[in-house]
Amino acid sequence: MGKEYLLEVKDLSVYYETDEGTAKAVNNLDIQLEKGKTLGLVGETGSGKTTTALAMIRLVPDPPGVIKSGEIILDGMDIFKLSEKEMDTLVRGTNVSMIFQDPMTSLNPVMTVGYQIAETIKIHQKISNDEAEKKAEEMLELVGIPAARSKEFPHQFSGGMKQRVIIAIALACNPKLLIADEPTTALDVTIQAQVLETMKNLKDKFGMAMIMITHDLGIVAEVCDEVSVIYAGRIVEHGEIREVFKNTLHPYTEGLFGSLPRINDNREMLMPIPGLMPDPMDLPSGCAFSPRCKYATISCSKTIPKKKYITETHYVACIAYDDPEFKLKGV
Repeated sequence: MGKEYLLEVKDLSVYYETDEGTAKAVNNLDIQLEKGKTLGLVGETGSGKTTTALAMIRLVPDPPGVIKSGEIILDGMDIFKLSEKEMDTLVRGTNVSMIFQDPMTSLNPVMTVGYQIAETIKIHQKISNDEAEKKAEEMLELVGIPAARSKEFPHQFSGGMKQRVIIAIALACNPKLLIADEPTTALDVTIQAQVLETMKNLKDKFGMAMIMITHDLGIVAEVCDEVSVIYAGRIVEHGEIREVFKNTLHPYTEGLFGSLPRINDNREMLMPIPGLMPDPMDLPSGCAFSPRCKYATISCSKTIPKKKYITETHYVACIAYDDPEFKLKGV
């Protein structure tokens, strides 16, 4: 029996065309997400994670953003063929919800949190004000906030509480897919853990699929079923969590793990990845990672690597895997 995909992103390319030049933010990217699964999208700042998420709900700012190529199929719908009205009624807030970066600024400071949740519900469901307010209180309870606090304003809540309110708004209409863009960035570690646990529980309760956008491999290990490692707008490695964590294939993924502190490792120095993420307006030829890669050869700067499946679910985009003599750590 074949896999049932809720989301399929095929050959997606998104550019930002400015007076200074064209920034190639996302380049021929593919993603497949099964119903009820959680995918971690991991990479450094500037790797194209957020642009990919915005493209999924057609919110790439235009101008300067241009979707150059690709297809996004969400639950059987080709979202690039939907009208703006259909996007609002069938996709945004109904089938797909997104928690944006820095949710602290997402709440309106002059409206009560209950009103803001109820407003979201009324936009997408034909129910009365009283019913919407009641459901808003139920959503607050669901994320661990007493319903009585629905009449309070955002400034009366802590950072972790505001994040829970944002989650309540995102889940108010029972979406099939939740996109969480760095949802715990502004929170301290203990509150991060609580918020992630809340999201995991609600995901299981509602049977949602989720895309967790992050640069934190610890969050990926905690929350996700699969992980896609993104570099310069391309997926360089993808697989199930255990596959990628136990059998790292791509030099970039190896570098991400090498720069993490480990409790049972006595090294005095971590092994950071040398150099910086390339400028999307001036991407290197061939493999974009080659200028920073300790395994790079002349061929790497001439050829854009294609996917090579190592197992049925684990693939890597690195030309070295076409060379039988090549050995990377863990392979």
